[in-house]
Amino acid sequence: MTDTSWVVARRRGRPPASDAAATRERILVSAREIFAEVGFEAATFHAVATRAGLTRPAVNNYFASKSLLYGEVMCQVSNGVLEGIHLAAAAPTLREQVARFVEVALVSRGDDPSVAGFLVQAALEARRRPGLAGGESDAVALIEQFVRNAVSAADRRGELAPGVDPEVLADTLVGVVWGMAFQISSNARPVVAEVGLLLSRGWLRDR
Repeated sequence: MTDTSWVVARRRGRPPASDAAATRERILVSAREIFAEVGFEAATFHAVATRAGLTRPAVNNYFASKSLLYGEVMCQVSNGVLEGIHLAAAAPTLREQVARFVEVALVSRGDDPSVAGFLVQAALEARRRPGLAGGESDAVALIEQFVRNAVSAADRRGELAPGVDPEVLADTLVGVVWGMAFQISSNARPVVAEVGLLLSRGWLRDR
């Protein structure tokens, strides 16, 4: 008779690595959706567990605290932001850089509005709780620093129209990016061409 006790023991133990990875990803997706909908403060492990089809202890098994869970979601979202930044950096002008960033980091992910929604909530949380995200994986800081660096580089290249204050332009563009993120989070598709139209209204030199 074949000994099958090892099969029973395996079933009662921890799930296989592939199952654990899939469960962890399910938790992260559900957490991103919850954070996008209600923000950090109102989000609960119970809501995340329910959305993921798990128990709260199961979620706690992967993430010991809400802050750790938030940080991991932020890290995932930041990877998409960094992809947009790297691709945008190759564009030759400020207009093209900002438009390409919005297209890659936000519009192309429009089929999952929770990404943009999380970014919008993260921007609000950054003002309420400055140390919540922190580190190099802070998507909000990455986006705003990208815009400011792009404007500074454009100023050095002589792209800005005479009299334009680079800081004012950077603040304006940051607002535009967050506005587009909000549109996507609300299931509306923003018009990326609006970036070019905005910059053509006296901000940049005529080429």
